[in-house]
Parts: sequence; C-alpha cells; structure tokens
Amino acid sequence: MTGFLQMMAAPFVVALILVAMHGYLGSHVVKRGVIFVDIALAQVAAFGVAVALFLGGEIGTDLAFAAGLGSTLLGAVLLSRTRTRDDQVPQEAYIGIVYVVFSAAMILILTQVPHGGEEIRHLLVGAILWVTWATVIKTAVIYGVLGVVLFFAHPTLHRISVDPEGARRAGISLARWDFLFYLVLGTVVTSSVQIAGVLLVFTLLVVPTVMAMRLFRGERSQALFVLGTGTLAVSVGTLASWVLDLPTGAAIVCTFGVFLALQILGEHLHWKSRSE
Repeated sequence: MTGFLQMMAAPFVVALILVAMHGYLGSHVVKRGVIFVDIALAQVAAFGVAVALFLGGEIGTDLAFAAGLGSTLLGAVLLSRTRTRDDQVPQEAYIGIVYVVFSAAMILILTQVPHGGEEIRHLLVGAILWVTWATVIKTAVIYGVLGVVLFFAHPTLHRISVDPEGARRAGISLARWDFLFYLVLGTVVTSSVQIAGVLLVFTLLVVPTVMAMRLFRGERSQALFVLGTGTLAVSVGTLASWVLDLPTGAAIVCTFGVFLALQILGEHLHWKSRSE
C-alpha cells in the first residue's frame, strides 16, 4: 500500500484537477452540441507538440507547451469562425475536418521523428503515471488562473451556450466570445494532452457531463455529480491500473465507459420496473 501511495499519489491528484476543470468546460461543450470540439482541439494541440518534437524538443518541456499553445490559438481562431446560421452545413462538420486534417499532419511530422510511433502513442493515451509533483503544481496554477477568467466570463458564456440566438439578438458578439471560450479550452487541452493524452482528455470533458445531464437539470447538481463521479472513476481506474499493471490513462477511460454503461442499464431497469 505504501508503494501504491508513493507512486500513484501525483497521478491521482493531477487527474482530480483535470476532472474539475474539464467537467466545467465539458458542460459548455455538450450544451453547445459541439461534442467533438474538445478532441479536435486536443488533436490541434498534439500537432503543435509534434512540431516541437520535430524541432528537437520533448514532451512536457516549455517548447512543447509553447508550440501546442500556438497551434491551439490557430485552432481557436478556426473553430470560432465555424459557427454559422446555415443549418445546411452543421458546425460539427467543420470540427471533424479540423480534427482529421491536424491528425494527418501530426502523423506526417512524427514519421520524421525518431521513435515517432511511440510519440504518437504517448499523445493518444498520455503518460499520466509518470507525472511529477512539479507538473501537478504547474497544472494547478494554470487552471487556477483560467478558472478566474471563467468565473467572470461565466454569465455570458452560459447564455451563449444555452441560447445563442437570444445572445445574438442582445448584441453579444458570438464569434468574439467563442474565441475566448475556445482559447481557454485550448489552453487547458494543451496542458492536459501532454499529461493524459487525447483519449482521456476527451473522456473527462464529455462522459461525466453526459452522465450528470441524464440525471439532473440544475447546474449545481450536475457539477457536484461530475466531481463525485470523476473522483470515483479516477480512483477505480488508478487502482485497477496498479493491480493489473495497465496503462493508467487507458484504465481510467475504460472505467468511465463502464460507469456510463452501468448508469444507462440502471436507468433502463428503473423505468422498466416502474412501468410494470
């Protein structure tokens, strides 16, 4: 048990930090109906990190963070311009295009890097098991600053997420506020994708929020559920990875998937028993 605590304490704490920030951002992503914007931005950030690797940097360094952030800034500009009133071409189509183009570009770059296949795996599933306390503190500081920005921007961001047409009629610039939202989301993703990988980043943004929205209508209840479920899933996934000697990030992703499946099954059985 002592060995478990020593090795898994930092990964566990950073995972909880990711749960808190990604849970809030995920609520906006789901309400906007742009489910894959997070994985698209994560892939854009991964492309920036790949560029840093090509230039001789390493994952987790300042160069990798700067390159990922610069790439994400480009992604935020592109995505903030994809919202349109034309229902003929949904925003998700543009988001999918951004994702696939940057995914292909990342692969092209990493094929020119020694051990590129290993780097691709790292960017997909992360290396959260090897996170250090210095990274935990750095992540907490970055998310703390962004949390202050989101606190003051929340009323407008919430209005745009739940009633974009009403916000537009009120004179709010959707493109400008979308850019702010995507910039914050992209900055978070730039940091977290190097720690947790693209797959876990997407999972933390979407799965606990979907689970909460299936059960609750109030924002506070949803937020508490996301934190509680996220903490439990991270705990179970981390423990499973230790006991079974599995990649920690992938174990947490699968744990969230099992939790969602069990919740849907429980809801089905509940409503079935009430109808009988």
